Amino acid sequence: MKTELTLLIVAFLSSSALRAAAQALPVIKDSEAAQYVGKNVEVRGVVAVVYTSKNGNTFPDFGGKYPRQTFTGYIPAGLELTGDIWTASLEAKTIEITGTVEMYRGKPEIKALSKNQIKEAD
Repeated sequence: MKTELTLLIVAFLSSSALRAAAQALPVIKDSEAAQYVGKNVEVRGVVAVVYTSKNGNTFPDFGGKYPRQTFTGYIPAGLELTGDIWTASLEAKTIEITGTVEMYRGKPEIKALSKNQIKEAD
């Protein structure tokens, strides 16, 4: 009975590890994001500027200031992150934004609805 239980636990842990590995997202450069439209990825790059609009939306721009950015994070108004001191502190830091790449006005972006989607790179 102990052997069967041990084998069952090992099989469960192995399948969990395989699922986690399969769900690992590709990490791409901000300059490559346009090639991944519609895909769930982790975009890594240096934030050139963080801009909060008069409507309250916050935009960490990578690779340059709008309209010359290579990639944009989009944080809609009303979220705990919008206009936050934490988001402003991301300027000049290498960060990662996780989500589905979409195109907006010819530039790739990811809409971040949670702080879990944005982190400083290791």
